[in-house]
Amino acid sequence: MALGAGLDSKGVQIAILIIGAVAAVAALYFGRAVFEPLAFSLFIVALAAPMMVGLQRRVGKGLALIATVVVVVAIVVVFFAIVFWGVGQVAAWVIGNVARFEAVYRNVLADIDNLGFPLDVLLPSSLEPRWLLGPIASFLGQAQLVSGFVLLIFVFVVLGLTEMEGMGRRLARIEQENPRIRILEVVRDVSGKFGLYMKVRLVISLIDAIVCYLFFRLIGLEEPLAWAILVGTMNFIPFIGPLIVAVFIGLFATAQFGSLWMVFVAVGGTTAINFVLGSYIEPLMAGNALSMSAMLVLFSVFFWAIVWGIPGAFIGVQIMIVILAVCRVTQSASWIADLFSADGAEAKTKDANQT
Repeated sequence: MALGAGLDSKGVQIAILIIGAVAAVAALYFGRAVFEPLAFSLFIVALAAPMMVGLQRRVGKGLALIATVVVVVAIVVVFFAIVFWGVGQVAAWVIGNVARFEAVYRNVLADIDNLGFPLDVLLPSSLEPRWLLGPIASFLGQAQLVSGFVLLIFVFVVLGLTEMEGMGRRLARIEQENPRIRILEVVRDVSGKFGLYMKVRLVISLIDAIVCYLFFRLIGLEEPLAWAILVGTMNFIPFIGPLIVAVFIGLFATAQFGSLWMVFVAVGGTTAINFVLGSYIEPLMAGNALSMSAMLVLFSVFFWAIVWGIPGAFIGVQIMIVILAVCRVTQSASWIADLFSADGAEAKTKDANQT
């Protein structure tokens, strides 16, 4: 009887955990208008905190806060300006070369019809301009939403940086009263890993953009700088970003070259460059410091892309870094961090701390 009661109790606990996890994901999905900018702002605060602390020792809290906010805003503005410039250049080329897409579309329909597939019943005989201009107009229409999103992030970041010192004191007091709570350790771990992750990702993205630019110039792809910039910026979204850019490069190359071979060259070359950088160069630079298996990285990107879309894919790895950091300091869940660590990095870290 006691054994059966114990099993029932464990089953109830597991059921409660599953229900709680599903409820949490549902809340994050339906409340993404608030949770997305909050998650981004916490990520930015974790990155900016070391700089603000260093400045605060030299110029005081007020000037350090102002300088940190100015640097953060400048980085965000430059990033979005570069992205919009690249998209604008590609969009201008597409609008000016609609006739090329029309010719390719008709040739594809003719080739398929020769194979005995009468797609003319399902598809129009000519290319609809809205098929090309629709995504561009939709992207431009999202600019207002993006500006509101960024503004909300800015407010959260300023509030977070302002409250950082007081929050640290309160957390330290809470940990003294409750030794089992190790929030400050999680914060330090997460901040260090965020900084390393973004440094590695930035270097890899710059290398990616430069190599792709040279490759695009070599094969004669028009607007090589714009495409290289888009490849570099989308590389901040592991797996999904390079895949999206490769698909659009394929469509672009189809219209420009009109050759299936050149499409394979453009898409295959871009994919190969991203694969080498992501699978070999990046692990050499980051080593095991991020303590996350490749499978978990892939899962994080796709899971948070489903929950929050492209913003979720952008920040999915960072969210998983936080989850693993919490698991690492929780005795009952530390095995999860060990299970999904990269090549036993967690075990090495524990051994180093013990010695």
